[in-house]
Amino acid sequence: MQTTDPKKKSFGDIFAQWEKSAASKNVRPEPRDEEYETQQHSVSAKKLPVDGTLDLHGLTAAEAESRLGSFFAKARKAGWKKVLIIHGKGIHSKEEPVLKKVVMDFINSSPIAGSHGIPGAAEGGSGAVWVAVKK
Repeated sequence: MQTTDPKKKSFGDIFAQWEKSAASKNVRPEPRDEEYETQQHSVSAKKLPVDGTLDLHGLTAAEAESRLGSFFAKARKAGWKKVLIIHGKGIHSKEEPVLKKVVMDFINSSPIAGSHGIPGAAEGGSGAVWVAVKK
């Protein structure tokens, strides 16, 4: 519904104006890393504080798997809700990042690991992943 008073605009008018403005500025949503984003992605989990951190830098794939299992068992027992896993960006790997794959395989197969995502740059950015811990 369009209003005749130029000082009063309906929500539809405001939204249409915003859409035109966004289109003219070529505004697009931020790209998502599908490997990290999940359908069960919870906004509330994303905003939770990190209860514990595990740094896997310098470990072999086997060592990382072992540490992940122990760390998640500890997190569940302690009642932690969200953890941060630092796997690094894999810039020293000869091919693809090894630890990132180990972490993602663990998260996707673990009954303890819940929703997950990429943290902000201050917490490691694409070299880390936050994970909600299931009860």
